[in-house]
Amino acid sequence: MAPGGIAGGRGFSGLGVGICCALLIGLWSATAEAKATVTLSETELKDVGTELRAVLASTNEKAYAQILTLVEIVRDPVLNTTSVYDIIVHYDPDRYSNPRVGSYPLSFENQFMHWGRRVALYTQRTSWSSGRFYLRDISAAHEAWILTSDARLLIRPMRKNIPYTDLRTMSAWLRLMHPEDRELANRRRLREIEAKKNSLLKDLKP
Repeated sequence: MAPGGIAGGRGFSGLGVGICCALLIGLWSATAEAKATVTLSETELKDVGTELRAVLASTNEKAYAQILTLVEIVRDPVLNTTSVYDIIVHYDPDRYSNPRVGSYPLSFENQFMHWGRRVALYTQRTSWSSGRFYLRDISAAHEAWILTSDARLLIRPMRKNIPYTDLRTMSAWLRLMHPEDRELANRRRLREIEAKKNSLLKDLKP
């Protein structure tokens, strides 16, 4: 093939890649917007909660079934213009019972990462939009949250044949995990929205 033909081919290829990227971005934006318009009924919320509970503690996972106390899908009260839902999970490690092991072996951080991965995988295929995953250890009143979009990003580089969490992955989870109660987090977010609104109004004043 002539050099001119090669150059033309490369140019066309680059243009094609650019168009594909633009189409993918547009498709992703449209999908995210469509998800945010899906509103779940009370019955659907209960059904989704039951489905997610089975994802977090399957029938052959006795330890998780023992400690898992609450799985709820509730609408984000701060984002009142879209239908975005929070995933709330409570567990109590004191309910764990195994004479051979003793106390529950996983720390809060490890439990957060383990269930956070399952939540991330689950929310990849939902028709509704999720905002935050909240995990609360009711025995210690310890709670933390992560954006489900961040959790989905964190599971992308994972390899299924590795049964442990490497230090780099663990550090990434800890950086994006926010130790904050949901009620306090929502109050803070409302204050931030109000402060931003007041700042914009102040800038508009002559």
